[in-house]
Order: sequence, then C-alpha cells, then structure tokens
Amino acid sequence: MTSVARRVAFSVLTDVYRHQAYPNLALQRALARERMHSDDRALCTNIVYGTLQRQLTLDALIFPLLRHGVDGLDPQVLTILRMTVYQLCFLSKIPEYAALNEAVELAKIAAPRAKGFVNGVLRTFVREGDCQSRIAERLEKESSWDERMSVLYSMPAWIVSMWQNEFGEDGTTRILESLNQPGFLSLRVNEMKANRDVVLTEIHREFGSEAAVPSPVHPSGIRLTLGFDIERWAPYREGTVSVQDEAAMLVAPLLQPRLHRRVLDMCAAPGSKTAHIAELQGDDGSIDAVDVHPHKGKLMEKGFSRLHLKSIRTHIEDARRWADSQERREAYDAVLLDAPCSGFGVMRHRPDIRYKRTRKDVLNLVSVQRELLSEAMRLVRKGGLLVYSTCTLNPAENEDAIRYALAGNDDFEIDDIRLDMPQEVYARAFGVGSNIGLTVTPDLFGTDGFYLARLRRKG
Repeated sequence: MTSVARRVAFSVLTDVYRHQAYPNLALQRALARERMHSDDRALCTNIVYGTLQRQLTLDALIFPLLRHGVDGLDPQVLTILRMTVYQLCFLSKIPEYAALNEAVELAKIAAPRAKGFVNGVLRTFVREGDCQSRIAERLEKESSWDERMSVLYSMPAWIVSMWQNEFGEDGTTRILESLNQPGFLSLRVNEMKANRDVVLTEIHREFGSEAAVPSPVHPSGIRLTLGFDIERWAPYREGTVSVQDEAAMLVAPLLQPRLHRRVLDMCAAPGSKTAHIAELQGDDGSIDAVDVHPHKGKLMEKGFSRLHLKSIRTHIEDARRWADSQERREAYDAVLLDAPCSGFGVMRHRPDIRYKRTRKDVLNLVSVQRELLSEAMRLVRKGGLLVYSTCTLNPAENEDAIRYALAGNDDFEIDDIRLDMPQEVYARAFGVGSNIGLTVTPDLFGTDGFYLARLRRKG
C-alpha cells in the first residue's frame, strides 16, 4: 500500500499536469482533505514542488531510458517516474527501496498494465550510476551556457538567456538557484490591530520558538519557518494578519497612503496590496479597487470583510476603460498599477509558470501593460503619485515599460523611492538591473522577485 504522502503528491501533480491546476492551490486543497502527520505533509509538499521545479532536469535523466521515447507514454506513468527520480536524486533521506516500491504501488493503482515498465525503468536508472555524475554528463552535451543552465536548474533556455543579458552569468546563477529553493509563507501584521512583536510572541507561544522569525524586508512582516493551518488560526480569522510575500509588502508604502487619501488600485485582485493601503491609512481614506474578473471581486470583498475594512469600494471593470469617465480623470492622489505580468519572480511558489509561459505570452502582456500605464497617467492629479509594480524579472515588462510611458508623457518624472523603503533593502537591491525603479531579485532576501517604480505627476 502506498504512503499517504506520495499518494497525495501524485494526485496533486496529476491535477497540475492534466488540468493545469495551480500547484499551490491544488496542494492546499489536498492537504485540507487529508489528515496527515506533519512529516508526511512536509514530504508531500517537497515532492510536489521539487518535481515541478526540477522537471526539465528529471526529464533529461529519464528520457534516455525510454526505449520508445516519450511519445505515447501514459502521462500518469511519466508523473510517477518524475516524482520517483526526484526522490532518488534530490531527497537524501529517502531510502532507495522505499522510493522504488512506492512507485510500483502507485502504478498498480493509476496504470496497472505499466507497473512492470515502471519497475524496470527505475531499476535501470538506479543501476546506471549516481545522479550528479549523470547530470554532469548531460551538461557536457550542451554547447551554450544558457542550455547548460537550463538542464542544471530546469529553466527554459530562453528565460535563462534573457536573465543572462540583464543580470550577467553570476547574477542569473544566483536567481536560478534561489528559485529552486523551498518556498515559505509570510504574514503581514495589520498594525491597526496589533504590532509585529505581539503577533510573534503569540506564534511562539502557540507553535514554538522555531515557528517564525521577523521579516528582514518589511517591519510588519513575519516569516513562518514551520507550517500550520493559517486559515484556522484565530489571528487570521480575526483580521490581525494577512498572507503576503515580503517583497509585495514594499509596494503599498510607496503610495505614501498617510498623505494621499484618494487612491486607485487598478488591478487589485487578490486585494492584499489594497488592504495594506487601507490599513496604512487607518481605514480612513477612499480607495477604489478595480479588477476585470467577477470571481476575483468576490474574493477581494471576502478578504476586506475579514479585515473589517470599510474604506474600499470594489469595482468589476476593465481598468483600461477607467478614465473613460470624465470625473475620474486626474482625480486620484495616488494610483497603484500592480500590472498583470509573466510572473517569473514567483516561480518558487508557482514552479509551473516556467513551462507555461512563451515569448508570445510576454509580448501580449507588454502590450496590456503599456495600455494600463497610459490609462493610469490620465487618472493621477497634478503632484500625485503613480506606483508601477510587477512580480516578474523581465526588463521588457519592467524598466522598458517605464521608459515607454515616460517617452509618451512629459507630465511625469521618476520619483526617488529610497526614503519610503527599508534602507537595507534599497541598498542591496540598488544596482540590480538598469536602475530605473528597483528590482528585488529572489536571491537577495529569499522573497519573490519584484519590480517597483514610482512616478510623480509634475505641477
């Protein structure tokens, strides 16, 4: 009988591969359904994320063993091979016999006629030498640096090449290494209700002193080092904390919410940045939260209700049409455009993104981002602020977007953000990329990768 950890991991991976499910949400749903010991939850999570993060590397090891190639191979069988080779190569505490036996047991359930095939391929894999030597042999067959890094770090070569041009080989290597590290959960404390020290003390009292540490990135942030069910935790239900990546916590303060009362969040879902703005205003401002998707609007309203925020109005509308109404033009003290993007900065939590995005996707997104920026500029009053952010590491979507916007509008200028950002963060991130705005790469602090820029309307 297969272990619950591997059975659930296989189920989640099947959901991701077959139905294009988001791995973080699919895993969250699966763990909520199953009662598992913390060690099993950790193993399941590791197998899911590790298999996805290392997929190209795993395929480079597996495919030479498939006599008839991958064409026609049952996708579920390929999933079993991938997750088992991941355990054999990257989880040193997993006994070889356990990984092999569990793979055969999974095959008996998912693809009974292929159990002998699975057993044969994996036993051949084990006989043919250690993983690191075989990866090294595979790298020798690639002539270019980006192709070698693609195999080694399981990242499409075109993305590696893009980063190599922007960050150099050393910087790209650090980014690639960081994106294959395990992700963690971070909390933002609602300072209308508590301060970080109080919440940290509560976590340590309830879950132990090793469960959480202060964020090195944001003064309201907490980094969880042990997992627990956040949504059932009383401070979460009561609106004392929100789940948010630490780099994303840097965005809302750039709007200077205490000075600017009327704010627009143009692409607001899931609403964590909108809520942060409201909290920084003491829930005493006027915030319009716009998103084009009705189901996301409902999720935002549910989140704002949990936080007891009254100053936010949710609108289901295409933000590119927001300034069609004359009364909205030049009406906002500050506008946030957290633009839809390729998401290359969040691949620690969404490893599947690296395999789904194409160059064409990026070109389409760049077009949308430019439209949104043009619209945003029509909405900011004279002297007001426009903050642009993405969770990607692509200059075409970041610095180039700002250059394009400024080239077509003399009313705006780049505004210095160092005074509204923790000094250490600014000092370490300054110089990463082209220095138009600020790029926080995931290797700097172990956060998501983020780009931030602020423009001020003259006058």
